[in-house]
Amino acid sequence: MIRAFLAVLVAVVAVVAGGCNYFNQSPAVLWYRASTSATALHSLFTLPQEHVDSFLKSYEIFEKEAYDSPEDAKNIVNYYQVINHLCAVGDLEKMYIPPVTDLNNGIFANQMEWEEKGMADKLDVGPGKKVLEVGCGRGRIAHHVASYTGAEVTGINIDPSQIAMAKNYAEAEGILGKTLNFKLANYNDPLPFANETFDALYHVQALTYAQDLKALFTEMNRVLKPGAKISFLDWFKLDKYNPEDKHHQHLLKEVKAVIGAVKTPSAEEYHTALRETGFEVLFSGEASIDGGHQWPLVQKADLFYTTFKSIVDTLTTFHIIPAHLKVLLERLVEGGQSFVEADKLGLFTTSYQIIAQKPAVKR
Repeated sequence: MIRAFLAVLVAVVAVVAGGCNYFNQSPAVLWYRASTSATALHSLFTLPQEHVDSFLKSYEIFEKEAYDSPEDAKNIVNYYQVINHLCAVGDLEKMYIPPVTDLNNGIFANQMEWEEKGMADKLDVGPGKKVLEVGCGRGRIAHHVASYTGAEVTGINIDPSQIAMAKNYAEAEGILGKTLNFKLANYNDPLPFANETFDALYHVQALTYAQDLKALFTEMNRVLKPGAKISFLDWFKLDKYNPEDKHHQHLLKEVKAVIGAVKTPSAEEYHTALRETGFEVLFSGEASIDGGHQWPLVQKADLFYTTFKSIVDTLTTFHIIPAHLKVLLERLVEGGQSFVEADKLGLFTTSYQIIAQKPAVKR
């Protein structure tokens, strides 16, 4: 019975994906996306009710502007152990809206191109080099960077379920312990690596949960070799955001819940913390090629999930699939159009990039 229901859901996803132009990809990528989506649907279909409840409760953290307690850490884990499956159903397995590289392509294709040309190439790494990813999620970005550069990539993450998925995928690909490694760790604690271990470091929209930027950047500096470069792609408020504007406040609240953000920093806060911890900022600016707007990609994601939700609503009404799928999707799509509006207004961005470097010679 479960297989029959899952077959219905997979067919629904395929129809919705086709309508959202997700099929404009190579056969190999399409097969990968289809199999990943099917696996995610199975995980959601069989999700324990306690995970559903803890996921919905976890959204209380996005009402805050600081991550500062063990309860917050628990909420983050509860959030990601479910959201990663929801994202993997569609084009968001890597759980981030990328900088725009080509509006003719979907989110996944833009992610792949940016990870290569927009990030990996700028880190100057290759075979024999070691790279650290902070906040690696399911490990798919790390996998792509390792495959593209030939470097050995190590990812850390706070969620045990995602670390397990990252390891399983790397092991299936035959590269776990070779060019890919993963470790369960909280970046708010001292990083579990020796001094001057890595030749480069990056994160992709992961530092919103940082408790102390200077402490974290000091740790990053410690584990990096002299001359190592870092790339940050992050969520920042922009100059047009007015903290006194009620509508801006409303948009901020909704967008934070959509993207899973807590702290909403400015780029200048990062610049200051980086310089005070010994880094030199080489580049700081919007990474999208279309003038800094991601909303066309956000719109594609919103169309996919709202359409999928409408069909799931019907299927749950007739008790064809579990009712909790409707509840999860209702929570997921809430605020999607606020993200689009805020991006059009230029209030916030999730595609602001900072490239910095640890000096080659100690000062």
